[in-house]
Amino acid sequence: MLRSAPAPRAAAAAKAAAGPVESAPVFSALDQWTSLNATSAGQSVRHARGDTEGLAALVNTLPRSATAPGAELAAPIEARLELYRGAALLAVLEIAGDQVRWMPQGTAAGVSIGMPPAQALAELKALLARQ
Repeated sequence: MLRSAPAPRAAAAAKAAAGPVESAPVFSALDQWTSLNATSAGQSVRHARGDTEGLAALVNTLPRSATAPGAELAAPIEARLELYRGAALLAVLEIAGDQVRWMPQGTAAGVSIGMPPAQALAELKALLARQ
């Protein structure tokens, strides 16, 4: 037996009754950043996107795992990467143990947490330690 779709008004009412929907993380900053400020162990270093081989690829990979809004980090923050386009702060990526926290700026999307691929995370940590 075929069922008809609910009327638009009924569908809208059902959606509203379900409560607010968490917005998905916004990763557009990953295509737009031109430089970053990396802070770890009390040291801050500014990098242009193409300064260090592999840096952009790693920075663009890790945040995409941060898909759990409202979650908490299980470890202290080891490193903070602020992504800029010119002087405008686009997003912040924090590394804490085997997790990352993604914080896009100027968007409706909120903070999200995730566990990136272990190898990529280890490579970025090693790269930041050499700076």
